[in-house]
Parts: sequence; structure tokens; C-alpha cells
Amino acid sequence: MTVMWRFLRNATLVLAMLSALQPAAAQAQEYTAPNGMVALNVPKAPNWAGSPYKVTPLDTKGDQRYDKVMLHADDFGQYLVVGVRMMPPPAVAAMDKDEPRLVLRSLSEATLMGWRTDLGASPEVAEESFRDSKYGDAIVRVYRARKGSILVKAQGRRPTRDDAFDTNIASIVARRGAVVVFVLAQNDASPDDPKMGVTMAMELFDNLKVASVR
Repeated sequence: MTVMWRFLRNATLVLAMLSALQPAAAQAQEYTAPNGMVALNVPKAPNWAGSPYKVTPLDTKGDQRYDKVMLHADDFGQYLVVGVRMMPPPAVAAMDKDEPRLVLRSLSEATLMGWRTDLGASPEVAEESFRDSKYGDAIVRVYRARKGSILVKAQGRRPTRDDAFDTNIASIVARRGAVVVFVLAQNDASPDDPKMGVTMAMELFDNLKVASVR
């Protein structure tokens, strides 16, 4: 009985400690971008090792009404980029004069190339669709990037960009008035599965907290 009581007491203590740690763990997953334009709960990275995303703010060139953040599990080539920008009035006026879907297509390419400046040219569009969202009309695209992987494959030597392989990059961009919201997703661990990137992007996109359109 004494042994059983000690076992139960120890088990209770362990459970109590785990319960106490759960709120702290949940809180640690919350992230607000430097300019306060967007907040998010950092999702679990979809890799077998349980390697978490690191969060890195990206350069917005001093624009205080623009936040861009990258979530990355580099060892597995898994990336999410989130951006929210309040566009300046001249840009809004110009977009309002154009056909809405053409504007979304242009924004999709611009946000992709703003992140992947190393690609040189915009990749081919493998899939495209449109949807309504809480951030306005949205475009969903899958780009097929030739030699576009961030991971590279090489054996017995230092890898170069020539060792990159073809991969998919998913993009979701929405616009309402002056506010543009976008998510990009790349998963080099599953380079031939377009659904994986779209799922990664959509799950994050649907759970963002955007300051100007809450």
C-alpha cells in the first residue's frame, strides 16, 4: 500500500506540474508583430521531428504600417510568411481603378517576389482560385518554382543553388480598401504536394488577428 500510495502521489504531482505549465506553453505560442499590424498563434510545424517554427520579423523598410514575419523550420525547409500592410492613398486610388481580380493577381506576384527575391522571375502559376474572406476578396495560388527550393541536395561537397529542386509555393492574398493581408507557404519536405502548402497557408490565414480589420 505504501508503494502504491507513493506512486499515486508522484503521479499527481507530475500531473499538477504539467497542468501548471500548459498556460505558459500556450502563451509562448502567441506572437504580435513589431508594428502591431498582426498577431498570430504560432502553429505546429508539420515535420516528423516536432521541430518548432522560429519567428523572425522581416524588413519593411521603415514602414510603420506594414508588418512581415517569417515562421521557419529550416532543417525541414518549411516556411510561412505573413504580411499585413496599410497601403498608401495613391496606391489605393490606383488599385480602385483596376479590375479587382487583376489587382489580386498583381499583389500575389508582388508579395511572393518581395520574399523570394532570389527567384529572379515569377514562377509559373499551377493553380488559382478566388474566395471570400474576413479580410476581403482573396486569391489563392500555387506557384511551381523551378529550382526554387530553399533546401538543397548535395553529397560529399558544399551545396550550391544549382542543387536546389522544384517545389511549390502557396499564396493567399486578400484586400479590403487600403489593407492587404497575405500568407505564403513553402514546404520543401513535400515539394510535389500542392495541397500541403495551401493547407499550411490557409490554417494560418484564417486565424490571424489583423489590427485594422478586427
